[in-house]
Amino acid sequence: MNIKVIIGVVVLVIFCGISFIFGLLYFNKKFSKELEITYKISAGIPFRWEFEIEDESVVEFVKSYVLKDENTGGKVGAPVYTNYVFKGLKKGKTTIVFKCVNFTEDRVTSERRHTVIVDENLNISSVNEE
Repeated sequence: MNIKVIIGVVVLVIFCGISFIFGLLYFNKKFSKELEITYKISAGIPFRWEFEIEDESVVEFVKSYVLKDENTGGKVGAPVYTNYVFKGLKKGKTTIVFKCVNFTEDRVTSERRHTVIVDENLNISSVNEE
């Protein structure tokens, strides 16, 4: 009988530990001071991602950086992943519009919209992508 109680307690402790870790991961992802949005582009193809913040008093652009570049050896069309980082300035809601631009023809080929919410603690999150 004593072994069953010990096994039950161990299982309960493991379950609580795993739940706690997943809770921390969810909390850190959901409530963050910076929002990172990743876009892929093909190397050597005449396209680039541009963005526009509809209400710049709510959100500002911080930086962009290459997350992963598979363009080793000059492969045309190899994917390059870029992260765009934004932070909240004040409580509110706005939209960040990303446009894929063919820069040789100066035309937009596609558009994606991210609705962004900033809370009173300046935590920023994206609620959807259209």
